[in-house]
Amino acid sequence: MDNMHGVYENMVRDFGLKAKITQDENALSLYKDGFDTFQTADGSYVFATDHTTISGDTVSNLGTAVFSDDAVNDAIIDLMEQKDQAGVVRGNVPKCLLVPPALFKTACEVLDSTLRAGTADNDMNVFSNKYNIYIAVSNRLGAAAGGSDTAWFLIGENAAPKRYVRQGIVTDLVDYKFQRNNAYIYKGEFREVVGVTDYCGLWGSNGTV
Repeated sequence: MDNMHGVYENMVRDFGLKAKITQDENALSLYKDGFDTFQTADGSYVFATDHTTISGDTVSNLGTAVFSDDAVNDAIIDLMEQKDQAGVVRGNVPKCLLVPPALFKTACEVLDSTLRAGTADNDMNVFSNKYNIYIAVSNRLGAAAGGSDTAWFLIGENAAPKRYVRQGIVTDLVDYKFQRNNAYIYKGEFREVVGVTDYCGLWGSNGTV
């Protein structure tokens, strides 16, 4: 009877939305918590200064710079000169800039402007003219979701993060006949995990300096 007033549809719609948010939260936690929780196979955090290669070299893919034109350029250089675990400079080409909502406007100005943003000279913007970097934004990265409004990330074309979906979202309606209070129960579940075996192709800044 409640369904006559749209209650059922609204509840199911909200249920599906919350499930999608949970999936995104799970997937993006690798970046949000990559400074102090998620680790790679070498035992260091995803974004750290002490990644160790097989040959004993130490590699850093962690920055502290506040997002800016010059900071992005420095990050691109670090990413392209980054050694993998075999000690080989892979020449990782940045493909994606990942930012929280608070940095999205600035990111678009820096990367997408025809000319360099925030300057009086008509300098060419190499980011929009020479690099094919797309900008991705997620509210799961921001401070409101337990992340940071200053952290930002560059992801290379051969980066290792993967999302393993073991089971998609499955829903089930439990009939009221099985409940003491005659209430329906709408259940849902999914099984997936996000992980990264290698730091190569990833670069992150906590944006604190």
